[in-house]
Amino acid sequence: MMNGLMMHCNLNITSIMQHALMVSAHQEIVTLKSDGVTKHRYTYKDAFARVAQFANVMAQLNVSDHAKVATMAWNTYQHFELHYAIPCTGRIYHTVNPKLAAEQIAHIICNAQDEMLLLEPDCIEVIESIYEEIKHVVRYFVVLGDVNPDLSAKFNFMFYEDLIQNQPQQYDWPEIHEDRASGLCYTSGTTGNPKGVLYSHRSTVLHALVLSMSDVVGLSHQSCMMPLVPLYHISAWGMPFNAVLCGAKLVWPNAFAGKIDKIFELVQSEKVDISIAVPTVWTAYKNYLHEHHISHTFLKRAISGGSAAPYALIEAMQNYGVALENGWGMTETSALATCNRLNQIKEKPETQSIKCGKPIFGFQMRLKGPNGELLPHDGKHEGVLEVKGHSITYQYINAKDNIGKAHTEQQNQWFDTGDIACIDEYGYMHITDRAKDMIKSGGEWISSVEVENAAMGYDKVVEAAVIAANHPKWGERPLLILVPKSSKETIKHEEIVIYLSSKLHKWAIPSATILVDEIPHTATGKISKKTLREQYQDYFMHS
Repeated sequence: MMNGLMMHCNLNITSIMQHALMVSAHQEIVTLKSDGVTKHRYTYKDAFARVAQFANVMAQLNVSDHAKVATMAWNTYQHFELHYAIPCTGRIYHTVNPKLAAEQIAHIICNAQDEMLLLEPDCIEVIESIYEEIKHVVRYFVVLGDVNPDLSAKFNFMFYEDLIQNQPQQYDWPEIHEDRASGLCYTSGTTGNPKGVLYSHRSTVLHALVLSMSDVVGLSHQSCMMPLVPLYHISAWGMPFNAVLCGAKLVWPNAFAGKIDKIFELVQSEKVDISIAVPTVWTAYKNYLHEHHISHTFLKRAISGGSAAPYALIEAMQNYGVALENGWGMTETSALATCNRLNQIKEKPETQSIKCGKPIFGFQMRLKGPNGELLPHDGKHEGVLEVKGHSITYQYINAKDNIGKAHTEQQNQWFDTGDIACIDEYGYMHITDRAKDMIKSGGEWISSVEVENAAMGYDKVVEAAVIAANHPKWGERPLLILVPKSSKETIKHEEIVIYLSSKLHKWAIPSATILVDEIPHTATGKISKKTLREQYQDYFMHS
């Protein structure tokens, strides 16, 4: 074999920072501060000077060269800085979801063996509750936000701003090998304790590069991106790296992603033209525009993930000039793995636009049947979705089930997503359900996602969830749980049946409808089917 005669340069996160400093040093990063009113504004150049300052802090504190450094923080400029200061020194940033249960947070910190924890002031209380469990692991606690002399805690801490204040704004960045671990994120743990996905510099840079393609996120130096997905969830789908690589303006909403009045103000004042969020945020944004009789928004493109945005929402957003596009990904796939660009859909938008889209470069997908056979990509056959690629994990951190397997064997295996999907001849992937959420009624399989999407088209509905409830005759039947647009709204089961009868097969129409004020969500914003099953799985057994 003859090798090429090309230079080898490591694909590391430091290279993104160095590139940005050369070509985009004066691009802006704007953050809404914790008061919800004032803004912090600076440039890439300012940000990376502070990145160097915190790198010097970690060196002076003798934080281990390979340490995992945890963050419990919102979408702010400080949290952004940590996404570079930590991995560019060879350490591993570990984003911890502050909305998880306290016992899960303790498990995550101890499982990861985090040496340092940087946290927001409003996360102090939960850390106090688990301090005895984590104090043998965490050496340093650092509080983010502004310095507040009146702030106290049951543990010793330092302020981030105090630590970096007098540090040099230069740092001798080491040459990081591209296979070195860079980041750590744990799954939301809906079926047990959360599991850790360990990213590398190479996987992170490759993913950022692929997101830059015009058929994916496609940012440029003229773009203004506001990630409403939290940084503690797969680093806001990799936006600290992708946006900086492209030289885009960044707007961070702090902890206010759910405050649509503040989000709309940021969109208009900062001219945000692209954003990413879960469907519930886009539903709230659409409702805000409608209720306030707003016809113009600077937002032109919105990418939705976590679950598929229904066609009714996509169509409504188009009326405001916003292209709402579905994407799909997992913690295990470094976030976005497919993207559905509306400008590529030529026919049947009502069915094509609700699909997850085409796999981005570097991601292979296949469908497995019940006996392990490969299924055709014809848009009809449904099977377990398996994926493979350069930004997909092959093993969880500290996992015991893969011990003893050869390294190459692990890397060559396919990852079972746990999703049931179909793929059409054009490469569009459509998740019909999670394997555990499929409903088997009288021998027929029913997709809860299909029923939910249909129900979301009813004009009285703001959110819908469907679960399999035990049934004395049919084994399982779909149970529809709805949140009405108004608390005064009444939605009778008979009227929703009439509405759905033209959209679903007869056996897929729910056998009952329950109205609730709120549907429970997981810490990452997805509908918590687990909670709903615990509440309603025997609904038909008692009726």
